Amino acid sequence: MTQDHGAGAPTALRRLREANAAAVLDVVWGSAPVTGSDVMAVTGLSRATTHDVCEELIELGWVREVENQREHGDYRKGRPARRYGFDGRGRVVAGVDAGEHRISATVTDLHGEVLGHEEVLASSRRATAAGRLESIATTVRAALHDAAVPEAHLLAVAVGVPAPVDAAGLTPARGNDFWARMNPDLGGQFAAAHGWTVLVDNDANLAALAEGWRGHGRGVRSYVTLLAGERFGAGVVEDGTLVRGARGGAGEMRFLDLVEGVGSADGIAARARDGARRALAGSTQPSVLRRPAAPEAEDVFAAARAGDELALDVLAAVGDVTARVVATLASAFDTERVVVAGAVAASAEPVLATALQRLPRYFDPPVPQVHASELGVDVVTVGAVWRALDHVRATAVTTDLHDEPEPLALGG
Repeated sequence: MTQDHGAGAPTALRRLREANAAAVLDVVWGSAPVTGSDVMAVTGLSRATTHDVCEELIELGWVREVENQREHGDYRKGRPARRYGFDGRGRVVAGVDAGEHRISATVTDLHGEVLGHEEVLASSRRATAAGRLESIATTVRAALHDAAVPEAHLLAVAVGVPAPVDAAGLTPARGNDFWARMNPDLGGQFAAAHGWTVLVDNDANLAALAEGWRGHGRGVRSYVTLLAGERFGAGVVEDGTLVRGARGGAGEMRFLDLVEGVGSADGIAARARDGARRALAGSTQPSVLRRPAAPEAEDVFAAARAGDELALDVLAAVGDVTARVVATLASAFDTERVVVAGAVAASAEPVLATALQRLPRYFDPPVPQVHASELGVDVVTVGAVWRALDHVRATAVTTDLHDEPEPLALGG
């Protein structure tokens, strides 16, 4: 009688082959060309399995065989070692920061090297879901044009939005019109309209991924990235894992409405601007800020750098609020580091100096470290690129790149 092993055996074999392929591709992806022996040393696979897997990855377009040493002037006896290099066939990913007032897109190769970038002003609050979709698509296409890469080579797009996002890429309906406008099922709509693989995530979560990849989160197991421009939003990493919550709202900061001395989720830029305007209206104190009719946040920071007393007082008050916010996050998440990120980070030194000075008033030592992000206004797009690359790597061994797509004109 023939024993029936059922459907489990082929499935297990397929998973084993995919796991082997992923392990080999991981070695080749992150290095200069390697020999089969190099791959074996890292993966522990046999020589036959290693070369079989490399052949499969060549067929898929992810790996190429590199000219051997004999062809480069090495005339030692014996069969030259086969060498393998990463291919990827010119594919790219895009990271998008889709804010309320600004949309920016960055296109990179599969090593994260920037090839193209585009930034546009976003539509007004009256924009429709279709209009927002088209604005994002147009920005991505412009970034592809800047990179001189056809749209057909785009493997994945990650989009950061100022709204909670669940594991399915959707923003839960909680009667919040702003959230609904920021993420009207962008992933599903892009798939239907353009055929793109689109990953939607909260912007602060993507900022946290960016800091872990290329910023102050590297090598840190537990940290919080605090987007701090118009509103506070937090991306929380605990024991090396991004914390999302049941419906993607772990980093939402509406609870600050209940925190004494804070009172709202308004961010550093908003508090600097509004605080300066209130101070100017309520006093006759001399200040260079009286020259603009209505100073913006950047005016307040510039005046403080010039030693303006009113501006310094305003930023000291903002610093105290920031200390309370950091203390609240440290109490909730027992984090070791808080990274203040976004466009405001470059100007936030006086705010953070006050926050560090006052933090021990609100939190028992040891207080968390507080850093200003060095990734600037592009922190969300950097994190979005990482998110897209992570998706591509996770799905690579089941993605066939061998058939070159038809070239696509991108327009002028």
